[in-house]
Amino acid sequence: MKCLQGDDFVGVFKAINKHMIKFLMLAVVLGLIVGAMVPGLGQRLQVLYPFSLFVMLYPMMVGIKLGEVSGAAKRLGFMTVVILFNYLASPLLAAFLAKTFLGSYPDFAVGLILTGVVPCAGMIVAWTGLAKGNAPMTLVITVVSLLAGIFLIPTWMLALAGQYVPVNALQMLKTILITIVGPLILGNLTRIWLVKRLGPQKFMELKPIFPGISALGMYSVFFISMCAEAVNLIQHPQYLLTISVPLVIFYLLLFSGSVLYARLAKINYGDMVALTYGVSGKNISIALALAVMFFSPLTVMIIAVKPLIQVCFMAGFFKLTPKLKEYWERVLPAGEGLPGKSMG
Repeated sequence: MKCLQGDDFVGVFKAINKHMIKFLMLAVVLGLIVGAMVPGLGQRLQVLYPFSLFVMLYPMMVGIKLGEVSGAAKRLGFMTVVILFNYLASPLLAAFLAKTFLGSYPDFAVGLILTGVVPCAGMIVAWTGLAKGNAPMTLVITVVSLLAGIFLIPTWMLALAGQYVPVNALQMLKTILITIVGPLILGNLTRIWLVKRLGPQKFMELKPIFPGISALGMYSVFFISMCAEAVNLIQHPQYLLTISVPLVIFYLLLFSGSVLYARLAKINYGDMVALTYGVSGKNISIALALAVMFFSPLTVMIIAVKPLIQVCFMAGFFKLTPKLKEYWERVLPAGEGLPGKSMG
């Protein structure tokens, strides 16, 4: 009976994670409804932000292995390209689109820039594996991008978002060290302890629980944020279109640019998929945490719309991967595109 209950418990959190977008939309809609019916409640609920952020970030870090960073040395050329895409092309593209489309909406512009400067999320491993890409490489990409972001996120936010709103880069760095690096270390220690206590197999059975718990924290943050800004958003329904257009263009250019580069550089299919998801699968949790702690609820709103668009593009790319794989195998002669060969 206990085993059945345990399986049911894991199943519940698997369902929460599987239907993330549906629950996210529900949290946003409920936040808007409750905030409109009870003005001022959202502001009072904001005292719960620290707890919600911890619930969101800590479980997410349990599945990230710091030891994977050693794999970057084996593929230095490939990782250099990933970092350049993640922390040069992506931030500059987001800044350009923010200036072009959101110049009159500084809070939205900051949200788009924040979307461009955060690293990839752990979910890219699953997407890459499903697409028959180089999933082990995405583990390395996730860890290295996250560590690089500790210093690059505050730097880029000061340089790019500072023209719209005040940005305290030093305080942001301190916050990242506390709210991201702290949970990252604690998550790794938790994983090591659980593996030793339960064994690797049992830990892998329990692993799906952690993303589900993290999602609960994310839903609560979105609910509070939408509740706090409900009256303003209901009075300006055009905000949704204002936000969506640059986000769609942003992801369209990221996905297509990554694939095009991989083709021109003759990167093999598996690494192409890892590169594309590693560049385009932005970390919603980190963007949300920084938006909540440093910027306005309107900035949080663009982060709320972002996963809806991002998942559509990730799923769309996944649907295209069988045709891309067939094309890659046809146009790359035997021996070309091997891991490490074309990327140095």
